[in-house]
Amino acid sequence: MMAIRIILMVVLQALFLRDVSPFGIWTRPEWTLWALLLVPPQSGPFYKLLCGFGMGLGLDIALGTYGQHMVAGTMLGGALPTLHRLLAPREGYEVTDRPVLRDMGAGWLLGFLFASALVYHLTLMLVVEWYWHLFAGALLPAITSACFTTAGCMVLHMAVYSPERRKASL
Repeated sequence: MMAIRIILMVVLQALFLRDVSPFGIWTRPEWTLWALLLVPPQSGPFYKLLCGFGMGLGLDIALGTYGQHMVAGTMLGGALPTLHRLLAPREGYEVTDRPVLRDMGAGWLLGFLFASALVYHLTLMLVVEWYWHLFAGALLPAITSACFTTAGCMVLHMAVYSPERRKASL
């Protein structure tokens, strides 16, 4: 299911959401991160790394970039176990917990989305700019893009996991 979700989001971003950036380089949301961030916290670190690598590779193939998204996706996949551990509730994760609003709460979800998007966008900007003296100029666009990615992921999350849909299915 996770692979299908990642492939679907890669295709959607490549075909429809590629040029959605309202204010240019300052706001480049990565919609595909939403699928990667739905990997359960209980999953193994290698699985998270593999999902990040696969998402990035799929984006690179679909968008025609040269390994930029693969590096950023792999970096985020490698950082996910640490982020899950740092943001874990005091009593730990339950076996059935998923990174959704209903299970983890709004504060956890927003913090997790923003921290993950920031890791991804900082890595992506570092790979794109490549030189350390240009990194300072890419820092603010990475932060604003992470904010827009967080907002976009929350919109997708609320559309898919809305409380109204859950009540209608019961």
